[in-house]
This record gives sequence, C-alpha cells and structure tokens, in this order.
Amino acid sequence: MLRTIGCLLWLLPVLVVQAAGQDLYVSEVPVTDQTPAVREAALQRALAEVLVRVAGQDTVLDTEPARALLKDPSRLVQQYRYFSSNTGPSPQLRLWVRFDGDAIRESVQQQGLAYWGAERPDTLAWLAVEDRGKRYVVSAMDASDVRQQVEQAATGRGVPILFPLMDLEDQSVVRFSDIWGGFFDNVLRASERYSPSAVLIGRLNRSPSGGWAARWYLQVAGKPSAWTDSRQQLEELSRQGIADTADILASRFAVLQAGGSTDRVTISVTGVDTLADYARTSNYLASLTSVAAVQVAQVAASGVQYALQLNGSLQDLTRTVAIGTVLEPAADGIPGNYRLRQ
Repeated sequence: MLRTIGCLLWLLPVLVVQAAGQDLYVSEVPVTDQTPAVREAALQRALAEVLVRVAGQDTVLDTEPARALLKDPSRLVQQYRYFSSNTGPSPQLRLWVRFDGDAIRESVQQQGLAYWGAERPDTLAWLAVEDRGKRYVVSAMDASDVRQQVEQAATGRGVPILFPLMDLEDQSVVRFSDIWGGFFDNVLRASERYSPSAVLIGRLNRSPSGGWAARWYLQVAGKPSAWTDSRQQLEELSRQGIADTADILASRFAVLQAGGSTDRVTISVTGVDTLADYARTSNYLASLTSVAAVQVAQVAASGVQYALQLNGSLQDLTRTVAIGTVLEPAADGIPGNYRLRQ
C-alpha cells in the first residue's frame, strides 16, 4: 500500500486543517444597543480577548502590533451578529463576532510575537470548594457557580477544560480531604483514566464575609506550578486562576519567533498504511503552529519521512506533538521517530 501512496503523492497536496483553531477567533461581548459607536467599542473588546487568547499572555495588549490592530477592529471582522442571552436574571444583548484568523496570525507572526495555535492541552480540573460550610468537589455533571465561572473563563482564554465525573471510580480514589490537604498523589493517579495533558488542582474557599481565596496547583508535562490568590468575587477568582493557568501553558506551548525560522528537520512516521493514513498525518503536521511547511522526503516500507520547515524550534514541535492525539513516539525511542495512532 505504501507503494501506492508513493505513486499518488502528487495527487494529494498537503491541506491545512484548522477546524479546531477556528474557535480561537470567536468572541462574545455584552452590548447596550446596536448603534455603530457601541458596536465599534464592543469589537475592540472582542478583538482584545482574541489577541490575548492566541498570544497566550495578556501582556500582548501592551505591544505596538496589538495596539495597531485594535485601532480598526472592523477590518478584521468576518462575521458578526447580535443575540439575546437568557443565562442571567434578565435578558442581555450580546455581540457574537468571528475575526479573520489568518490576518491575525500573520500579523502576530510577522512581528515576532509568541503565537499559540489550536494545539492546546486538555486540562483536567479537580476543584474542592468550601462555601461557608458546604463542601464539595466540582464534577462534570453539576451546575455549580464554580464550574460555570471556571468554564466560562477557560473558554475566554482558549483552555480546553475537563472536570472529573466523580463517579464511584473517582470517589474510591479521591476524597475532598486529599485536595484540600494538598495530598495530590491520589488525585494524579485518578487523573490517568482521563488521559489529560495537564492537571489543574484548586482549593477554593468562600469566607463568611463573602470573599474568595484559592490555592492553585498545575502539573503539565511532569512540571508543577503552585500559587495562591484572593478576590472579592468568584468570577474574578475564576478568571484570574484560568488566566494564570493559560500563562503557564502558553510559556510551554506558544511558538516564539514564528514565521522567522528556516530550521528544517526530518521526521519518520510508521503506521501509515493507507491513503487515509497519509492524508491524516500530512494534514495534522501542516496544521501545527510550529510547522511552516511540509514535504514528503521518502516513502518506504517502514513508513513515511517528512521534511519539515519549522516555525520556532524543534522543541516547540516536540512539545506540540506530545499533547496531540495523532502521533506518538516510536518504540525505538529515537527523537524524530513517530508512529501514527490508530
């Protein structure tokens, strides 16, 4: 079959698949009315959110490229619409907008800023909450304010967030006291069933006066980070906790000097046995932020060799592939050798 692939490569151009990345360029903001002045201000807020999301750091808003883009957000708009949200105590008018992702990405890359594409680690959140005497662990099934606020903040920053089921299997391993007391071995062991790329553990406490305090712990690629925070409102606490999480993740996965590197590497991928396998592998590699161009170097019985021109560094590519679900390291352990996941 690999011989057939080799004969038909010229019929199969590498296509960039960006379905997952499209949501990075969508934002929703509240508005008071549909007048042009209000819409323009709302578009600036929406674009600022998108810029922070794709750069991975809110400090991007202090840069000249971001300020230039925010001066005229309308030119980057592909679609927008108004709708009424009924999630609060009363209906609220909101503006939904999709920006031109290619234009934003090109501008960010040309200016040498960090860029964080669609390849983002699934983050499993174990949150223990004490709300003035009520104690619980947030699950995937509950409708608590904590879950809603954290989920909303994660959407704003482009962090794929998951919550544990807290079914009998989880409860047999993880107790509230494990999270509250900082005994994370059981929590990390219970996380294995979800195969997350990152684990976020939070201890959230609401004081009798109504203020909130949190202790956060994030483990990604075996590296831990821990910090504390306190806010008057749960929304502020959740937003900052996710913002800090996104900053840490972006420091590992955002691509620096994207578009300016001419580094080339060759990788080998086994398990490519059909034309569908070839298309899946090629499209995946072409979609990665850390890859500027893809060429097939060789087709052999053992697999396909790809010549890649990189944005950023080889380390960026390695980290990105590690959190994906398409390729896995080959059994020989040689860097640059991968196997297509089936």
